Amino acid sequence: MRSGSGIYTHIVNDILNGEATLPTLPDVALRIRRAMQEPNCDLVKIEDIIKTDAGLSAHLIQMANSPLYRGWRQTKDLKRAVSIFGLEMTRNLCLSYSLRAMFRFKDPHLKTLMQGAWKASARRAAFSALLAGHCRRISADRALLGGLLQEIGLPLLYVRLEKYPETLEHPETVKELVDAYCDKISVILLDSWGFDQELQDVARQRRNWFRNDSKKPDLADIVLLANLHMLYLTDSGNSDLPPIDSLPAYLKLNPGTISPSGTLKVLDDATDIGDLEAAISG
Repeated sequence: MRSGSGIYTHIVNDILNGEATLPTLPDVALRIRRAMQEPNCDLVKIEDIIKTDAGLSAHLIQMANSPLYRGWRQTKDLKRAVSIFGLEMTRNLCLSYSLRAMFRFKDPHLKTLMQGAWKASARRAAFSALLAGHCRRISADRALLGGLLQEIGLPLLYVRLEKYPETLEHPETVKELVDAYCDKISVILLDSWGFDQELQDVARQRRNWFRNDSKKPDLADIVLLANLHMLYLTDSGNSDLPPIDSLPAYLKLNPGTISPSGTLKVLDDATDIGDLEAAISG
C-alpha cells in the first residue's frame, strides 16, 4: 500500500496538472448563479428556476419553517419562502442543497465515509449559522454556507481514492490524508468554482486554531469555533484539541460561557439545533 503522502502527491498532481476532472456545480445551482448575474434578475425569475426541481422547492419551504428563519406563521409555498429569504439568501440555500449530490457514492466504503462527512458538514453549518447571531457583520445563511463548504474537498479526495481500494480499508490512513490535505483540495475546488476569497479562507483555515488575521471576527473565525465545538462533542478524547476559550476567534466573537466539557454553552443550550441540522441535511 502506498503511503498517505505518496497517494496525495499523485492525486494533487493530477488536479494541478489538469489531468483530474473537477466536479462542476449542479445544474440548478449554476442556472441560479447565471440568472443572478443578469441585471434584470428578480425573485420571480429565481422562483421559476427553483420550480423545476421539486426536491429543492420542498427543501426551501422546509428551511423557511426551520428554527433559523421561521416567523409567526407557517410557510406553505415556495413564493413565500423565496420572499422571506431574498435573492442572496435563496442562492446560498439552493447551493447548500445542491451540494448533497456530491456526497453520494455507490461503493460501500465510500458511501459510509461520505454519509459521515455530509452529516458532519450539516452539523457544522447549523452551529455556524447560530454563532453568526453573535456577529452583525455576517449573515446566518453566509455562515451556514461556510460551514458546508469548509470540507468540500472531501468528495474529490475520496473519489480519487477509488483507485486505491486498499487505502479505504485503513481508516487511519484516510484520516491522515484528510487531516493533512483536505484544506488544500477544498481551496482548489472552490477556486475552480469561482467562490470568493472569504469562503476559500474558511477552507484554508480549517484547523488553524490560533489564526488572528483581523481585529474583528470574520467568517473563518465563526466556522473555526463551530468546528472545534463539534470536535469536542465527537472527539473529546483528543488531547491535541485546544481549549475553545484560548482561540483568538473566541475572544473576538465572545459567544459566552464554556461548559465543563469544554464546549460552547450557547450551542449546547440551543434546543432547536437538531431540527436545523435535519433541515440542512435534508
